[in-house]
Amino acid sequence: MELKYLRYFLAIQDTGHLGRAAITLGITQPALTKCIQRLEKIYNTRLILKVGRGIRLTEAGLLLCERAQKIVQDMEITQRDMGALADGTAGYIRLGAAATAAEFMLPQLAKRLLIEAPSVRLDVKVGMNDLLQSTMREKQLDIILGFLPDKSHEFIARPLLDDPVVLVASKDHPLAGVHPTSEQLDQYNWLLPSKKVATRQWLEQRLRAGGYPPPRIQIEANSIATLHSVIVETNLLSFISRRALEEIQHAIPLVEIPMPLLVMPRTFGLQFHSWSELSPVARQFVQIAEKIWNYQ
Repeated sequence: MELKYLRYFLAIQDTGHLGRAAITLGITQPALTKCIQRLEKIYNTRLILKVGRGIRLTEAGLLLCERAQKIVQDMEITQRDMGALADGTAGYIRLGAAATAAEFMLPQLAKRLLIEAPSVRLDVKVGMNDLLQSTMREKQLDIILGFLPDKSHEFIARPLLDDPVVLVASKDHPLAGVHPTSEQLDQYNWLLPSKKVATRQWLEQRLRAGGYPPPRIQIEANSIATLHSVIVETNLLSFISRRALEEIQHAIPLVEIPMPLLVMPRTFGLQFHSWSELSPVARQFVQIAEKIWNYQ
C-alpha cells in the first residue's frame, strides 16, 4: 500500500467531503474515490458512508485515520532525519582524541560542529595515541584527533596545526632558564608516559643521540595532561606540548627548559580509514576542522 493513500484518507477526514478533499489534494474526485475503493479492498471493510451530500467515517475508517496519522507523522520524521543524515547535519561520530587535542582543540571544533549539525552525537574517547591507533584498527573509532605519526600510511592523515613537544619543569626548578649539561640533567627524575607512546620513544632516542643519560622514570602515567600540578610540586622533569604549556602557564607555573635537542616537531591532525567510509556528518567534522585551522 502506498503512503499517499493514507494521506488522501486523512484529507477526507479533515474536510468531511470527497470533493473538497480532492481539491485540497490537487487530484480529481474520481481518482480519490478509486483510492478509497482500493483501501476498502485492502482491509476488506467499508471505510466511509455517504450521509446526505457529505460522508461519514465508519468505525473502521476512524481506526484507520488514527493509525494513519501516526504512520504519516513517523514517516515525515524519518524522511527529515534521513535527509539530515544525508546532508551531514545529524548522525553519530566515534571520535578518539589525544588529551592535548581534547583540551585545546575539541572545544572550538565541537562548538562549530553543533552549530552546523545540531543533531549530531559525539562519542569521545580520550587516550594516548597508541591506544587510539589500536582502537581505530579494530574499527571502533571513525576519526582520531591527535598528533600524526611520522611516515605512516596506515590511515588517511589530514594535518591541522604544528605543536612541538618540549622539556618542562616547575618555574622554581633548579634547571629553569638553564640549558642543562648531561650531568645536570642526570640529577633529576622524570614523569613520562609509557614506553609505547611515540613522544617517550622520540625523547629517549634524542637523549641517546645527544650523549645524554636515559631518563630515570619516577612516575609513569597514561595521561600527563592531568598531572601538570604534580610536576609543579616536585623536581620532576616532563615532556609536554608547547601549546598546552602556553595555555596553562597563567594558572599552573610550568616553564620550558631551553634545550633545542629536545624540541620534538609534531603536527596535530585527523586520521581515518578512508573518506568513502566516513558518514556525511563525519565528513562534515573533517571539513569544519580544516576550515578552522587551515593548515599550510
